Amino acid sequence: MAVQKNVIANQVFIGCPWKTIKPKYEKQIESLKKKYPLSFILIGNESAHTAEDLLAFIKTRLEKSSGAIFDVTAGNPNVSLEFGYAEGRNVPSTLHLGTHGKTKSRTSTIISDLAGKRRREYKNETSLSRLMADFSKNHPYTLKFEKGMKALMKPYTKGEKKSIRALCLKIVHFLDGEESVRRDNLLLEISAMNPLYSEDIVDEWIRNLHAKKLIRVSKGRYANVEIA
Repeated sequence: MAVQKNVIANQVFIGCPWKTIKPKYEKQIESLKKKYPLSFILIGNESAHTAEDLLAFIKTRLEKSSGAIFDVTAGNPNVSLEFGYAEGRNVPSTLHLGTHGKTKSRTSTIISDLAGKRRREYKNETSLSRLMADFSKNHPYTLKFEKGMKALMKPYTKGEKKSIRALCLKIVHFLDGEESVRRDNLLLEISAMNPLYSEDIVDEWIRNLHAKKLIRVSKGRYANVEIA
């Protein structure tokens, strides 16, 4: 999965029907955040006031994403449009297809348009969860994150490793949906989440993640932090 220039390395765009399928992915995202360092972008029709604004917003998010998942269940035309744009911008894409019940009969249009593209099928939320976990586990940024964390946590006990991992995931997820954040804001917000997260500890792990090139911290008094 090649990462394009100027993309956010851990950002993944999800394109899916809003009314019926979107809530399933929202549930998946909340669960995945506890285990994986990926930032899933799921846009609904509330994101903009006009169709033109919404399309521009979607294009920007896609262009900044390291990959995309498109759920082609029920042959949704908006998803087809988003997929076409992703293909044109060379955004690596994965297709999901729900095969439960009546959804099978409504996918023919989009399926013919995507002839030759491999689709990963799911029958229910459990099988969708497996697809999402498999995608997340094998994403390049996750692999990079796991390698960096393994090196950083060698001296620590099993209990300490669990706590450190949770802290590092919170640091990474603080950047979800953002190209960069102020370092001071990151430090203050994360340290306020848990009494165990003193500013000194959070500062140490911000520096550690920077050292392993999982995040990038600029120099100077008003330093910014971004995904590396």
